[in-house]
Amino acid sequence: MSKQTSTGKYYRFDGLSVLLADDNRFVRSIMVTILKALGIGKVLQADNGEEAMAILDVAAQMDSSAGRDVDIIFADHLMEPMDGIGLLKWVREHESDKVRFLPVVMMSGEADEAAVRLARDNGVTEYLAKPMSVINVASRLLAIIDKPRAFVRAPNYFGPDRRRQTLPHEGADRRLMSPEDVRVVDEGAHMVIDSQAVSGENPVENVDGSAELSEVADARRAASA
Repeated sequence: MSKQTSTGKYYRFDGLSVLLADDNRFVRSIMVTILKALGIGKVLQADNGEEAMAILDVAAQMDSSAGRDVDIIFADHLMEPMDGIGLLKWVREHESDKVRFLPVVMMSGEADEAAVRLARDNGVTEYLAKPMSVINVASRLLAIIDKPRAFVRAPNYFGPDRRRQTLPHEGADRRLMSPEDVRVVDEGAHMVIDSQAVSGENPVENVDGSAELSEVADARRAASA
């Protein structure tokens, strides 16, 4: 199934496999309907974070040719017995590259600054405010596909680069990194900006859990779009 945007681009989502984790069956049914309307090829469902973990563990062990891969995770922020933040942390700490680099879209009915900041600082890829619509779900998918972000590894953070824009800055740009600080893993499938070994003369700012308010504002605008 092809989708056309106002830019004239065509997208085919039938090859994507989405894992949907939400403990509300009604919300899951709405999301499944939206994802299928967008042409998503496969939608796997989990009642909570623990079920999602089990599905992802199986996917990590299976050969890609078996068709059990997961491409994107949509997870509700508030679930029992494991919520979306717990699932997100588990994903980012997983031993398999097939899991820890997965794009994660956090869904929430309370997309306030604290919730957005918490998800962002734990490595979320996109944030989606409820109630969902075809337009805002599609916008998250296109953001993941059209604007993939390199991953950042720091002492207190692992996840997508949280900087979505270049803001005016006075003084030297201390975010600049040398080629030795960038490493490619999984034979080029993922790019990781590794700041673990960055010298004190060239530190990387804002990758240790401290967020610029402008970045949070960006995430909040994306959440309500």
